[in-house]
Amino acid sequence: MHRLDDLVTIGEASKLKGVSIDTLRRWEREGKIIPHRTEGGHRRYKVADLLQINQPEKLRFTVCYGRVSTTELKDDLQRQLLVLESFCKQEGWGNIHILKDVGSGMNYRKKGLMKLVEMLQRDEIERLVITDKDRLLRFGSELIFALCELNQVQVTILNRPAEVEPEKEFVDDILSILTVFSARLYGRRSRKNLKRMQVLHDATNEILENT
Repeated sequence: MHRLDDLVTIGEASKLKGVSIDTLRRWEREGKIIPHRTEGGHRRYKVADLLQINQPEKLRFTVCYGRVSTTELKDDLQRQLLVLESFCKQEGWGNIHILKDVGSGMNYRKKGLMKLVEMLQRDEIERLVITDKDRLLRFGSELIFALCELNQVQVTILNRPAEVEPEKEFVDDILSILTVFSARLYGRRSRKNLKRMQVLHDATNEILENT
């Protein structure tokens, strides 16, 4: 057990701080620590000085998250991500990490969204940048924002570009749900389920007529 006023060799200092000898030499060049010198010119580090040096901060990312509901909107997804990335560069935010999804805003298990939650749990995100909160989830985006608040993650929501049609995307989400339910009901072709399918079919037609 070392005392605070003990002087240790560069090898011992390396083990004590858990860094390489090259890192200790770099810290010396940067003026973070000035070692004592023996008559022979060898470095000796005071334990108290070593303990005062903060370890490098954990790398955290600026995450840009984009999503569209269908593959037909992939061009919009690329524009969306370009807007997000350009905004981050204008703000001088580095370590930009792109996450994206193609799928319904009502699907909680999208690959990009799950990766976002995983990074939040590992405290790897400094800020989250999106064009609109519905890009995360149609319903339930507040849960993601709550995780961000717990991890002190800054959330920036940009204005939605004028060419995006939120009503159309909402309709696409609803239709995707109706399609899933219809497929499940079709797999169980009882009389009751056929009636339910007819109700879903009528609802789908009504949505399409009013779009």
